[in-house]
Amino acid sequence: INMKKLWLQYLLICLLLSYIQLSYAELDHEHEKDSSHSKLAQMEPSHEEKRLVEISLEGQQAAGIKTEILQKISLPIWISAPGEVIPNAKLTSITTPRILAQVIQRIAHIGEHVKLNQPLVRLSSVDMAKAQANLLLKQNEWKRVKQLGKQAVSAKRYRAAEVSRQQAYSNLLAYGMTQSQIETFLKSNDPNKANGEFTLLARRDGIVFSADFIEGQIIEPGKLLYKIVDEKSLWVDAKLSNDESKTIKPEDSAIIQTDHNKIEAEVLQVHHKLDEMTRTRLVRLIVPNVDDILHPGEFVTCLIKTGETPPVLAVDKSALMRMPDGDMSIYIQVNPNHFQAKEVQILRKIGPWRVIYGVNAGAKIVTKGAFFVHSESLKSSFKAHNH
Repeated sequence: INMKKLWLQYLLICLLLSYIQLSYAELDHEHEKDSSHSKLAQMEPSHEEKRLVEISLEGQQAAGIKTEILQKISLPIWISAPGEVIPNAKLTSITTPRILAQVIQRIAHIGEHVKLNQPLVRLSSVDMAKAQANLLLKQNEWKRVKQLGKQAVSAKRYRAAEVSRQQAYSNLLAYGMTQSQIETFLKSNDPNKANGEFTLLARRDGIVFSADFIEGQIIEPGKLLYKIVDEKSLWVDAKLSNDESKTIKPEDSAIIQTDHNKIEAEVLQVHHKLDEMTRTRLVRLIVPNVDDILHPGEFVTCLIKTGETPPVLAVDKSALMRMPDGDMSIYIQVNPNHFQAKEVQILRKIGPWRVIYGVNAGAKIVTKGAFFVHSESLKSSFKAHNH
């Protein structure tokens, strides 16, 4: 009986050992399969890359899809700096009285567009009244002497009357009346109009930028009444570090960026002196303002071109799409109406451009409408997973 029990125990142990060996063999086999699949996954493109997206020609036209042959290009190198829009001093004028005067009427107002010789403000001055009355007297004296002629009066009197009249005329010009205003005043020959009133006119077309005075105010000579700015061309002052500014020179190309616009500009001047507080150098740009996009006092971003890169493979950032795994890809047209994602690496960012690696020159890539192609790709992927 004991021998039978021992024999049965031996058989059970053998069976148990065989089962354990079988289990380990299956585990090793599964591990080898997983390792093999992992290696294949590394060598082969992802499902997203292998999947073709079909979009009809009509669909491409409706979505605005454009493709281009990828080629190496030289990209501009830009230096970015903050900037402030200021008036162009060459297109700016100020209006000031030349004599002590009182404001009678304020005609033009801040923000108003004015034209050359348009009335701005009417003033009254005691000095102007005396000068106007004096001109009328000298004008009448000159007329009498002139009518008598050189034969009837001495040459000295003739010359003195002429000079006195011209001196009185010049006084009115110096006090702020224009030649046209003086001629109109003389034609009237009315002593009542020698009341000291005169009107200052705009010296250029532009916008009234400032007008800091009120009616009835006594104005000292030289006080700023109006500042008129023609905004068709403006300046932008950018501040750069000393090292950055060393590579910039007049006539370099630039771009002025606002929240919604980009405007081409040009370097006008690079200041030699550094700002004592910020240790930055001022670089002045000139920018056309044809559509009245910019306004003095506005803060902008300045991009100044300082050179070009060697030829590189690059795409606009709008052509890059982020895949579900987080990697960046572009879309390549592999066949007519068929597109495929291609994973790329971004090596460098230059303005809106991205220098890429992972695709060869000559590939036909989607440059516009990539988001639509990407959406179609994600939709087909979603349908495939659901099936």
